[in-house]
Amino acid sequence: MSRRGDAFLSCRALIASIFTLFSLSLFLWHFPSRQSSLINQPNPSSNRIYDLYIEDSGEHEFPKHDEPSTDPGPSESNEEQTIESPDSDLDFPKPSTNFHESAVNLAFELYDPYPDYNSKEWKKRWHGAHFSCKGPRGVDVNGNADDTMGAYKLPSGASTPAPIFGSYKETGLGSGFCFERHARNSPYGDEDMTGDGLNARPQPSSVDWKSVDWGQLQNDCATLNQNRFEGKRSSVNPLTFRYPEDDDIQHVNSTLILPETHLERRSRFNVRRRSSTSKEYKQRNAILLRTYDTKEYTPDNMYHIRSMVSQLSLHSGGEYEVFLVVQIIDLERKIFSDPEAYQEALDLYVPREFHSISILFNVPLLEAWYPKAGKHDPDNSQQVHMTQPLQLFSLLRPEFDLYWQLELDVRYTGHHYHHMEAIRQWAQKQPRKLSWERSAYFYSPYIHGTWKEFCSKVQDIFPLGGIWGAVPTTGIDPVGPNPPESGANDDDFGWGVGEPADFINVSPIVDPVQDHMMFRNWIDNYPDGKEKTPRRAGPVTPLIAVSKRLLRAMHHSQITLGTHMMPEMFPESSALQHGMKAVAFPEPTYVDIDDKTPEEIESIFNDQSITGMWNGGSANAPLAQHISYWWSAWFKPEYSNVLYRQWLGIDEAGNRTDDSRLCLPAITLHPIKGI
Repeated sequence: MSRRGDAFLSCRALIASIFTLFSLSLFLWHFPSRQSSLINQPNPSSNRIYDLYIEDSGEHEFPKHDEPSTDPGPSESNEEQTIESPDSDLDFPKPSTNFHESAVNLAFELYDPYPDYNSKEWKKRWHGAHFSCKGPRGVDVNGNADDTMGAYKLPSGASTPAPIFGSYKETGLGSGFCFERHARNSPYGDEDMTGDGLNARPQPSSVDWKSVDWGQLQNDCATLNQNRFEGKRSSVNPLTFRYPEDDDIQHVNSTLILPETHLERRSRFNVRRRSSTSKEYKQRNAILLRTYDTKEYTPDNMYHIRSMVSQLSLHSGGEYEVFLVVQIIDLERKIFSDPEAYQEALDLYVPREFHSISILFNVPLLEAWYPKAGKHDPDNSQQVHMTQPLQLFSLLRPEFDLYWQLELDVRYTGHHYHHMEAIRQWAQKQPRKLSWERSAYFYSPYIHGTWKEFCSKVQDIFPLGGIWGAVPTTGIDPVGPNPPESGANDDDFGWGVGEPADFINVSPIVDPVQDHMMFRNWIDNYPDGKEKTPRRAGPVTPLIAVSKRLLRAMHHSQITLGTHMMPEMFPESSALQHGMKAVAFPEPTYVDIDDKTPEEIESIFNDQSITGMWNGGSANAPLAQHISYWWSAWFKPEYSNVLYRQWLGIDEAGNRTDDSRLCLPAITLHPIKGI
């Protein structure tokens, strides 16, 4: 790697370390604890990670591909969708045969989490028809075993270990399956067939990956299924950003004018029940994977990207589309003034199979579009302007409803479509009332019970209804919908149910001022200044989703006012100021600490007092910092890297071995480094 690349990574590492030392250690809230039980997870330095089964916890089994499956829609009751058997009913886990040994006797199945496309019930709800799309093997991916990932069915009476934060069954992520590396990754090029005795899947047919054009496959798929989507497909080709023109700046107000979607219209009239005769268009989602020019594309990176395109885009009939957003740090490459330089950078830094899904940018591009918004420094622009490429992409490709941004060092051991759809649908079902307040907590079923019980406790703490509509600030004219005139007290948790979320994070969304987060005052060009400008923040942002209307509002304020915040604050704060719907998704999260009870762990991150939402102190800072090293998805790679290496069967020397065939739950792991 070049010195420039090393310096860039060192800068990222330094910022991440500062966040952990200061921001995370002061990241403390409250919630009354109650008696519950601990999952005694072994230390990841041992070989006993996930060496346990839990007694039956009532996890929902995700539909198998030979059973009809429906795409769950918005809630049709005044209450949020909940499942009544709480995770807190679990007792201490009982040691059993570990997943490696038990996988020998587990049944392999193709994992198909998609709706029963084109069925009678499906056609009653959705516009158009689903058409199967061609994949890298030249055949339709739906129904083709070689293009479908596999999983192993857990035996009766067993389920995956329950996470300390978040929940599988309360979010719809439960499946009754576990995931082993070869069954999951072999359709995408992993030809490792070690592990004698395992009931392994047959090796899929080989593919000349260098000849695959993922962009063409996605384009053909979306075009074939265009009748299912409300917006018209963009014809931008090639896929490139451009410098702004005078009209882009002078007529920036026009970017805020968006046609109202059928779901927004229904939400505006507070209609939660879909008419039995009306049909819906399927939302389109853009997945933007953020990376940079000196990124090494290891085999694991290749499997990861291929699996996202295949699972999210091709199998779904274009409901999602995946892109690589690549920062060119080398400013000597004049990629926007010389087409040959752009192509040279693409050839040098991106594998050929991903050329047609890649879009390049650099600091001068961001500075040209947003000259007023903060400092554009080649050494830190990636960190402080992370949402600007997302904003520009929403202008370039406006046909999408929701834009997801993921870092390329995020891994998911389960199925991407199941994951993203569970997040999106769950967020759409949430009411706006007390959403900001609920989102500020680490939800732990051990402590808080079911999601319904948790919501009831939050309501007890905020009987007046909490934040209701936009929180005004000088210079920002809210573009979000007005709340019902009757007010929060008269709302029965109906407003917002069925409305797509404008912002989703998989970590809590908090008040950085009350929580004394280090970057709380890193804001510029807000007329109310650092003292009065309302704001919210997420401590980590490895996976976020932002709506088109929120991205346009962010784009508008950065051009007109030059507003600037750290990227962990900017989308959240913009949603707050514009009265848009923001949701923290309770992502299942494991904490590998075996000497603390759930009550002790929860009390470190959720303030136990009833008098205020945030502790704001630092008494637990050293312990919070220590625990953060052993989270499955946070700042530090210790736990995530060790667990992921064991799942891949990689020993300390970096070699593949036959010693591990871990069959893991569907887990988000972040960050994954050096693999």
